[in-house]
Amino acid sequence: MEAKLKFPDEVMKVLEKPVEKSLIELIAIGLYRDGKITLRQAADLIGISMKKMPEILKKHNTYMSYGIKEMEEDIGYATSGE
Repeated sequence: MEAKLKFPDEVMKVLEKPVEKSLIELIAIGLYRDGKITLRQAADLIGISMKKMPEILKKHNTYMSYGIKEMEEDIGYATSGE
């Protein structure tokens, strides 16, 4: 799915470059913070490894939460043989 967004110039000036990556990061962190997606899903959306997520979360004053979704995801990954 693709979406087009319009932002005032003053908002665009404060976003990190490249803007698209900055917006995706903000959306992923917001969804994670709200419990809508897991940490792994946020990392995948941003396009980074799980190892880099604590740094990204810290940058956005967000703390890691380890809920049932994350535990089930980790168990699935651990038992998948990947």
